[in-house]
Amino acid sequence: MYNTDGTPAERELITQDGTEDLEWAYVLHESGIEVIGLLAYDRGPVVEWDTDPRSCIIADPGAWNPDSPAPVVPPRTAPRLSATAPASAPAPRKAARR
Repeated sequence: MYNTDGTPAERELITQDGTEDLEWAYVLHESGIEVIGLLAYDRGPVVEWDTDPRSCIIADPGAWNPDSPAPVVPPRTAPRLSATAPASAPAPRKAARR
C-alpha cells in the first residue's frame, strides 16, 4: 500500500476517537461495503458488492446520508448498434456513368 504521494504507507491505528485526519471510513459487510463520510456521519449506507463498477459515485461526504440509498448512479447504457442498415435508410446512390 502506498500514499498518494508514492511513499510507503505506515500502519495507523484507527479508533473512534482518532479519526480527525480522515474523510472516509469503509466497513466491510457480508452484503456490501458501508461508506461513512466522517465529516458528516458516524455510519453510512451500504453499497452492495454487485454494484456495477462503471457507476458514477458521488464524492461529497454529505451525500452519504445513512438513512438514504448510497449516492451511486448506474452507468448509462448505450443503444445497441445494428450491423445492418435500418430498413428506412435510403439506398446508396450509384455513380453516374458518362
